[in-house]
Amino acid sequence: MNPKVAEGDKKPQLQLIPLVALEAASGALSDGCRKYGPANWRETGVSQGVYVGAALRHILAYYDGETYARDSGVHHLGHAMACLAIILDGEKHGVIEP
Repeated sequence: MNPKVAEGDKKPQLQLIPLVALEAASGALSDGCRKYGPANWRETGVSQGVYVGAALRHILAYYDGETYARDSGVHHLGHAMACLAIILDGEKHGVIEP
């Protein structure tokens, strides 16, 4: 096997994430960026409760039959993904709060 391929196989396979999921999450993160600035949570901290609550509201709105958030026009599941991504990023950067 090509050694570059072997090394590449050890790294996260980001190409496995469906493009539609990346686009939806990107739409939600772009909406937040317009409102609050890019990666604003790294400066202000990440409240787990706020982001878990928001993710659940978006998931339940989708489950209840609403595909797109009324305020942003972004897919509810994209918003939920963005919330979870922010929590993960907050953990990584040590700015997570209960």
